[in-house]
Amino acid sequence: MNSSLSKTANGTGGRFGEGTGTLQRTINQFNQTQGSISTNPASLKSKLLGLEEVIKAIGDELNLHKKEVQILRSEKDTLESVLSMKTQDVKKTLNNEMSRIEEEMKRHFAHQKAENSRIQQQITALKGDKTALQQQLLGIQRRIAELEMQVGNEEHQ
Repeated sequence: MNSSLSKTANGTGGRFGEGTGTLQRTINQFNQTQGSISTNPASLKSKLLGLEEVIKAIGDELNLHKKEVQILRSEKDTLESVLSMKTQDVKKTLNNEMSRIEEEMKRHFAHQKAENSRIQQQITALKGDKTALQQQLLGIQRRIAELEMQVGNEEHQ
């Protein structure tokens, strides 16, 4: 029993370590009086008082650790809250960025579509011009052939 009390009194695992020195002193005093109890039957009362002091010290340390657990839970809740708010901020920022990029993409697609349409109209107009020029070329070639025929006929006459 004394070794387990001694481990508790050492404050092993305690974050704050407050009150463990008092508990250690109480246990040491209890251990010293325990040796004299066997020789003096009247010291049973002092042994009970010593046990009560140890119990009180352990209770005080338990209360201290309960407060520590409360503080740690509070810190955990605060950190979770901060993390949640930061997560929401990041989501909001990313959603805004996505919306901005989508709008920019729509603008670029609309501009590209208009550019494609304009180029297609130019291609159609150029094809029409080409067809007209080919017809004019054929007409001129026929006219040249007719003129050559006329020139050839005039020379033979």
